[in-house]
Amino acid sequence: MNFKAYAASMLFMLVVAPALTQAADKNPAPAVELTEAGKALESKYTTIQTTLKAEIEAVLPKLDVAKIAIWQQAILAEEGPAKEAAAKAGVVARMQGAAVSLRDLEEKQKLGPQTLDGAKEEVERAKARGENNPEKEKELQSAATFLASRQKEFDALPGSIEKAKIALKEAQELLPAAMKEAEEAKRVHEKAMAATWQAMDALGMSGVLSSDKLEGKLAQFMVINDATSRGLAEFAQQSPEHEKLIQQLFDNKELMIQMLVADGPESGKYGEAMKIYTDIQKASSRAKEGLFQRLAVAVSLRHAVPLGLWKASTDIIRLSAEDMASADQDSIVVNPVKRYLNYEKWYLAGELQPGFKDLDVWSLIMVVDSPNPDTILAWGREMLSAFRPDFIPGDDNDTSLYVDVVEKELYYNSSMVKEDRPNLGAMQNILANGGICGRRGFFGRFVLQSFGVPAVERVEPGHSTVAHWHPDGWKTRLGGGWGPSNRGYYAFFYGRPRPYGADVNLLASSQAREEATAFLKVKRAQWIGAVVGEARKSGLITYSGKTRGPTPSKPGEIVKPTFWSDLALHEQRRIIAQLEASKPSTAPSVAEKAPAATGKITVDAKGVITIPSAACSSPTESTTFLYHGGVTERIVFVKDKKSGETRLHLSRYCNEGDTFEYTFDAPKAGKYQLSASVVTPKWDQRLSVTANGGTPVEWALPYTIGLWEKTAPVEIELAAGKNVLKFHGPARVTVGTFTLSPGK
Repeated sequence: MNFKAYAASMLFMLVVAPALTQAADKNPAPAVELTEAGKALESKYTTIQTTLKAEIEAVLPKLDVAKIAIWQQAILAEEGPAKEAAAKAGVVARMQGAAVSLRDLEEKQKLGPQTLDGAKEEVERAKARGENNPEKEKELQSAATFLASRQKEFDALPGSIEKAKIALKEAQELLPAAMKEAEEAKRVHEKAMAATWQAMDALGMSGVLSSDKLEGKLAQFMVINDATSRGLAEFAQQSPEHEKLIQQLFDNKELMIQMLVADGPESGKYGEAMKIYTDIQKASSRAKEGLFQRLAVAVSLRHAVPLGLWKASTDIIRLSAEDMASADQDSIVVNPVKRYLNYEKWYLAGELQPGFKDLDVWSLIMVVDSPNPDTILAWGREMLSAFRPDFIPGDDNDTSLYVDVVEKELYYNSSMVKEDRPNLGAMQNILANGGICGRRGFFGRFVLQSFGVPAVERVEPGHSTVAHWHPDGWKTRLGGGWGPSNRGYYAFFYGRPRPYGADVNLLASSQAREEATAFLKVKRAQWIGAVVGEARKSGLITYSGKTRGPTPSKPGEIVKPTFWSDLALHEQRRIIAQLEASKPSTAPSVAEKAPAATGKITVDAKGVITIPSAACSSPTESTTFLYHGGVTERIVFVKDKKSGETRLHLSRYCNEGDTFEYTFDAPKAGKYQLSASVVTPKWDQRLSVTANGGTPVEWALPYTIGLWEKTAPVEIELAAGKNVLKFHGPARVTVGTFTLSPGK
């Protein structure tokens, strides 16, 4: 955190705080004209809020300027120890990772020769294209560029390995002392934090923050404050039923608190959220308690403002108010009741990730806010189960695994975006044609949400990434890690979590929410801050995007106090520190053995030969190559953890030189019909197959939209006894089984 910036923001508050208690102006230009009944309702809600404000302020503890100053100094005193502890911990982490870094470089060096041989073969194949082939020059240039890049990569490895060996030797010598220094720095930092907590407790606010006595009044005040009296009146004047819904919410303290702890509905639309919540209660008897009640609240809050649907592209359909009123709403916006019912159904069917059952309302909101139709969310689960089942987590529920489909299967360029088809869903087009930045981030978020994983779009300056829930805490993917980049920029969020600003603020909130009871102290402090007229702070980091620090005050500008908001954020920080201190150390995970060739080729009584796709005679292990500093797969044996079945998959990196073979005995010589069960993510995929070194047969594969489908057969001639079937691409395909049926 920026301790100096925080201190500067506190300085004015210490002197002028008592005088600055007016609430921010919350009277935007009216969108709906109030009727006489509406004006009376607005006056009623305003009176309620004014009364609540007076009653709450009357029982709040008095602020002690001297004690606040001591607390401020304690916070400032943490800055040095915090930086020192982080630096020392970073040194230890680098030393501990030295062995892994060296091992990775040595593995890459082993792959170098075969990578270069494959690249040279591609150059020769391009040269061999006919002179009249219009693609020859383009293919030759691409192959030559690829070879040059891989050669440069390989040539750099020996020097990198020598540096890594030196780093490892130094780490082995210096690590014990570095660990001692890190432990001492951590101890000093913890002592400094303890002084801050002591000074914070001395402020005398623990009683009001730990008690639920004011919760009913605070909750009702916050609902009116966030919705505005006018906003509530606009909703309530529409019908007696709408007015009744507002009163029902006011009468339900637990529901108000549940909504407020989850950051409330979109745009403060509490009336609309209550209407959706009530409709869901009518539609499902399960929505009254436990997980499904939390799910109902989450859907209600997120869809209080209608969420536009994505169709063939990620552009939301926009219509005039007149056209919107006459259009089929379910074709334009997400139907919230159906969204709830589908997630309920999917959970009961066992289709969602196991952690879904324990998610709180705040997290569930980031599951149910996908702009993709529910049919596409269902397709996403079925597609991944068929196309790359190895990207569905096992017992450890490593939810980051879902996003591997983006890095390993989506083309990272925009050249094929023009091939998007209007009859497909946006995510089906992205799977087929790839994209950069936003399209990749959108797909990662989509896959996560389709399996019930909370996910949000995280935006780095000039780049779109994903942040998502994980059993071990929220993670980032497709970009940098949490916190400032090497240029000092903090990522931020689009969509639901926008009020959090910098990415670390959302991370901090997610961590503190693990202690639900303690986290109520954070929210109570924020609500009291709103009562006394403070602006809510998004977090301890108050800037993000292309800025490197807080916006400085303008000359003569009066800075409003934020005592309660700051107290809330430091209570949150204390919760996180306590959780971190109580976490047990975990042993490093052991990597599972990679799937390999397996399966038995069989012949039935009718002479039909069935070949499991993983029953290869060559290759018998997944094939990899060097690419942009990493190791990338081409032919992959993928295991379905649910069924235990292993299948053969050709990734987007496969080229014509990547082949796979099957050796088997045929009961008799003759012509056979070759067919297969396949999954293809894009149209125009094909394989070439030869039997016993004969003439290649071109085999067009169906476009299956990422789902299972049977191919049309092609004719293959086999010999009696031993046969070798050899296939090559390039193709993007997962194969289940090949079937060879004797000709009639």
